[in-house]
Amino acid sequence: MGGWGDLRLVPAAVAAWAASLACWAAGVRVGAVVAALCGAATLVALGWGRRVPGLVPALVLAAVASAASTVTTGAAVEARAWIAAHVDAPVEVRGRVTEVRPVDSHGAPRVAVRIDVEAWRGARTDGWRTGAGLIVVLTDADGAPGRGSEATALGTAGAAARGTVDALLDGRIVASEPPAGWRAVAEDARTSFRAALEAAPAATAPVVAGMVLGDTSAMDPALVAQMRASGLAHLTAVSGAHFAILAVALGAALRRARASPVVVAVATVAACGAFAAVVSGGGSVLRALAMAAIAAGALVAGRRGQSVPALAATVLVLLLARPELARDAGLALSVAAVAAIGMLAPGLASRLRRRIAAPLADAAAVTLAAQAACIPVLAAIDASVGPWAVPANAVATPFAIPVTLLGVAALALAGPAPGVAQVLADAAARCAYPVVAAARAFADAPGGDLASAVGPRGVLLGAALVLAVAVVARARRRWSRAGAVAAVALAFLLHAPPRWLPEALGGAVDGWTVVACDVGQGDALVVRGGGAVVMVDAGTADADAAGCLARLGVARVDLLVLTHEHADHTGGVAELRDAVDVRRAWLPPEPAESTVAALTGVPSAAPAAGEAVRLGGVDVRVLQTGPAPRSRDGTDVNDSSTAVRLEADGLVVVALGDLEVEGQRRLAPVVASLGAVDVVKAAHHGSAAQDAALVRAIAAPIVLVSVGEGNDYGHPSAEALALYGAGGAAVLRTDLCGDVVLGARDGVPVLVRRCRDSVGG
Repeated sequence: MGGWGDLRLVPAAVAAWAASLACWAAGVRVGAVVAALCGAATLVALGWGRRVPGLVPALVLAAVASAASTVTTGAAVEARAWIAAHVDAPVEVRGRVTEVRPVDSHGAPRVAVRIDVEAWRGARTDGWRTGAGLIVVLTDADGAPGRGSEATALGTAGAAARGTVDALLDGRIVASEPPAGWRAVAEDARTSFRAALEAAPAATAPVVAGMVLGDTSAMDPALVAQMRASGLAHLTAVSGAHFAILAVALGAALRRARASPVVVAVATVAACGAFAAVVSGGGSVLRALAMAAIAAGALVAGRRGQSVPALAATVLVLLLARPELARDAGLALSVAAVAAIGMLAPGLASRLRRRIAAPLADAAAVTLAAQAACIPVLAAIDASVGPWAVPANAVATPFAIPVTLLGVAALALAGPAPGVAQVLADAAARCAYPVVAAARAFADAPGGDLASAVGPRGVLLGAALVLAVAVVARARRRWSRAGAVAAVALAFLLHAPPRWLPEALGGAVDGWTVVACDVGQGDALVVRGGGAVVMVDAGTADADAAGCLARLGVARVDLLVLTHEHADHTGGVAELRDAVDVRRAWLPPEPAESTVAALTGVPSAAPAAGEAVRLGGVDVRVLQTGPAPRSRDGTDVNDSSTAVRLEADGLVVVALGDLEVEGQRRLAPVVASLGAVDVVKAAHHGSAAQDAALVRAIAAPIVLVSVGEGNDYGHPSAEALALYGAGGAAVLRTDLCGDVVLGARDGVPVLVRRCRDSVGG
């Protein structure tokens, strides 16, 4: 099975990455501490580490790399300091457009434009100042600048939630210049390739665009979710595998033509460079390109390339040249996968060959090692993978080879020979059918809806799986079996119901008072006080409101309030009852038989306007209910919604159900008795039907909008957002935030968990 390979550069790469992350997370001083610790380790090694060959030089290089990384990252952080200084202030930025992606919009088509900032100026700034940062601007698709353009945007900066994006700019593009030079050629190639795909089968053409360009914007959202669940999403995110396919195929063809090593190396690097210029991708693309260049250099020098030292050298170069890549999840996933394939896959394949054929053993080893290594990184960014990822990749990955090669050929010929490109694109789309079939089959397989844990618990689980693979691949047979059993046991332990775990390890959320559960296009609001829990609505049957309660550590609901009889509010009652103990329920006006049946055995009744109850530390009062709908027409049922006022831990919450404007106006007589309202659950998922007088009268500083991502209703509407925003309210949406978790601090609502953002992430 051999050794671990040449690891001399690994400590330097790890130290540089750690120092850079420390700088981004906590400032340059903390990065300097990491560098100092590396220096201290070097001094200690000088004393006793001489017994280990190569240890002292490796640690010296690590100390130097961490110090250099601290300096370069510190400069990058300083270049972005203008963003924090201009939050909620007008600012103008100028830079290169790196990506243009469509976003869900039910009005005029809109796009998210990413600008790599080169200069900025504020309202009180004389002239342009040099700066850096990746800014996202939402703008109308019509007239939006293309990728590679020089653009100027004006607006108000706001901090992004995570990832490499530094800020969101609430504003507009005020000027742009089209791309020139090689950028124009690259953009023309992308446009021509999309045109070539128009005649390909509609079911798979968007998949080819994802597998060749990294552009998934035209893919069916359901298919995107299925590929994520089945562990195939990496196929539509251009990464090292695509470059490897291209490089191997081109190299084999050139060697067959008896080209010299220099010609093979130059042609391979040139092809990979051209491919990188056209595709979408961040650190993973740069990593693949850099390693291709290193492999080409080894070929010219007549030396056998080694993946681990090449990977470590690539990481060092990228982090020192582009410190912002330390925060790039794509680079982290790419590095983790390549490291695992280089260090663990050979030993794992050797074990598997004793039981299955060599080609299958090799493919399974590569897939298993890469998937295990990626799980901790995925968990750290709140992403997960399903249980069928390894077999799904074993089935789908072989078909990625012809799709990639045919697609790249179509991309290259789309401009000069569009007819030939159409034929190649059609062939690529037909080769992609097995990929789509595998994604759907494994996502729908028994247990396919399960997913690996996220957060700290998921990181621990992933680490356990990596350790298991390492033990199986490298340890003696007896220890390999024991290690695998121990890792499986730990995996079950980490996936156990999390209520007994501390929150820091992925257990139940603590410190919350009000939570708008992320149940897609539906409602599920939870309020806690004095040990009692009141829940308003339960989402749809498949929205997993019970999962939200599990995340909150809730096993008992003292009162379930159902506002009106629509599936997105009452459909999840049966599933909720299967998961938790519901002690009492308030029925909606004219409840359906299925709702009544789901509450069999639970004391249930329709509340009356003005009815009030105190449960533990939660006060609940009915502001309005009914009248009963005259029909099952959506508007009639919506306007029958029960509106309630809840108070817990000093916070006052008003939940408006799906009231239409008429129903909201009927609330006018009781508004004066509400007192100061801290949180309002917007009526009807933030539809355009909002009574401005009621919004102004309630004047809550926080507005919760329970809404599904990419829903077909246009929720929340621009009118509702503008209405609430005009009053200075903070609008927190479940489609952007996930579960919105609020706590009470001295009677003031605060976010317990940071809100994620689907655009800035």
